[in-house]
Amino acid sequence: MKKILDIRHFIIATLLIVIVILLKSDNTVTKEIVKEVPSEPIHDTVSVEIEVPYEIQGDVVYRDTVIYVPTLVNVDTAAILQNYLVTNSFIDTIKLNNNQGFVYLDQTVSQNKITARKWSATIKPKIVREPAPEPPPIRNQVFFGVNGALSKEDYVNSLGMGVILKTKKDHLYQIGTGVANRTVDGVTGEFRPYISGGVYWKIKIK
Repeated sequence: MKKILDIRHFIIATLLIVIVILLKSDNTVTKEIVKEVPSEPIHDTVSVEIEVPYEIQGDVVYRDTVIYVPTLVNVDTAAILQNYLVTNSFIDTIKLNNNQGFVYLDQTVSQNKITARKWSATIKPKIVREPAPEPPPIRNQVFFGVNGALSKEDYVNSLGMGVILKTKKDHLYQIGTGVANRTVDGVTGEFRPYISGGVYWKIKIK
């Protein structure tokens, strides 16, 4: 009997089974291809309503007409005359600056005009305070003068001159010189020189 199955038949059958298993298996490898496509930026769009002035060509569509409607008003002539002839008195008060006082103005109005006006005021006396001038500084003072004396016997008793010093404390110091007339026998006389001096103090009198 001729041998039908050979070793080659087993090898071919095995390869066919492997190919069928590979085709039916899910272990397929997929490649991902990324392709850059150029694009423009996308901006958000907000719709805004804008009023656009425009002119309407053509004739006037509508024209308003002023209609005067007479109205009846009740007029009280007697009340108007009474208010016109009445006498009103108004008093205004004006306050002066620095709280110095007040001025009162009394006006009488009648027939739309001022018929009388009078005023009064209460004003405080204004006191002006000014610094007193400073007194001059106290200094020593010197006085010069002449002096003389008269008598019944000698007529001219003495004649001289002197100097007086006044100090800052109001003290006086005097010194002088001169001649004195002396009669010897009632007819014959002579002049005799002399020197005089003195000290004076101020006396306070109330």
